[in-house]
Amino acid sequence: MKKIFKLFAMLICIALMSFNSAQADTFNDLPPSHWAYEAVEYLYENGVVVGYPDGSYKADNNVTRAEFCSMVVSALRLREKNIDSTRNFKDVEDWYWAYNDIQLASFFDLVVGTPDGYFHPVNTVSRVEVLSVVLNSLSTNDMTQEEALSVLAKYPDANEVPLWGLVKTAKAVQNGLMYNTPGHEHTLEPNRPATRGEVAMFLYNMMAQVSISPSEKLADKQRPVIKDGYVVENAYFDGDEIVIPAGTILPLGVMECINVQKAKPGDPFVARALVNFVDKDRLLLIPIGTQFSGKVVKTKKPLRFFRNAYIALQTESVLDKDGNVVGPALATLGQKEPEIRLIRGCPHLTKVRYYGTRTQKMWIHKSQRVDFVLQEPLRIKILENQFIQD
Repeated sequence: MKKIFKLFAMLICIALMSFNSAQADTFNDLPPSHWAYEAVEYLYENGVVVGYPDGSYKADNNVTRAEFCSMVVSALRLREKNIDSTRNFKDVEDWYWAYNDIQLASFFDLVVGTPDGYFHPVNTVSRVEVLSVVLNSLSTNDMTQEEALSVLAKYPDANEVPLWGLVKTAKAVQNGLMYNTPGHEHTLEPNRPATRGEVAMFLYNMMAQVSISPSEKLADKQRPVIKDGYVVENAYFDGDEIVIPAGTILPLGVMECINVQKAKPGDPFVARALVNFVDKDRLLLIPIGTQFSGKVVKTKKPLRFFRNAYIALQTESVLDKDGNVVGPALATLGQKEPEIRLIRGCPHLTKVRYYGTRTQKMWIHKSQRVDFVLQEPLRIKILENQFIQD
């Protein structure tokens, strides 16, 4: 009986090991040691790329312009957007499989056709064309051709970059968006067809950047109209940033209980947007659920018999849904001493509190609304709307 049990246990272990091995790699030709593994896995999990029926990814295969448009549209989640105009390409009919993706990419100024009205969807996409699309999705600083030449001077094949792609290629290098496969780290190879592995790397880098600095059109796409929300009347957009003037009150919910008698300067806290913050046109400013980390900056404990305690809180960083810091909360707040605002969190003050040696206890209760006053203008990068709940 023991032998049978051991044999059964061994078979289970072998089965589990086989299952885990089968689950370890999404594609049978892309092991974890492959240079594109992490990017491909991420894009696959987010529905941007797919493999072949035989379970392979074929990272060295080339990509057509139409296929690349489809990947970009998926990566930027543009299919949910209705466009109000189309562009006519002589070689892309409305029955073509990638017609809608090409129109979306064109509408958002990510891709362009030739001067004579063609798109060439079945042509392979070159590395410089991929970089052009990546840079078209972002808001970046201006750069002259002379500055671009200086940035690219370290590459021996910089003279092969077409003039129209010179600045964008230099910006890609400057912003860490360029990727060179192992063994080709010192060349640009701008006109070589991009492989599926390289495209995955470029899109992976793009997705990380576009959530922080989207192009103007993509930023508009990220600002939906919200029916209900806290209206910040004097807010406005400046490029890819939201600007809210000094003196504006932003009510946030403090996510943990704070006792003024125990709190001390430097103690951390996390606050949360309890509603969507919108401008007067109901365009989203800060989505519900956005978290702000901060710290206690001043406290004064209450004296006996007197309601004279105070506590001042200050936000410092914006957090994503997993608690990771994604940017500064109030861009300049923190460089200026905040005014003290009295936060009285003891709604049920009774005579019992005054008996004997007892003093007033003062709390900020969990999820209690606290009004944060901007000491200086708030400038914040437009956030990904992954928290929106309308």
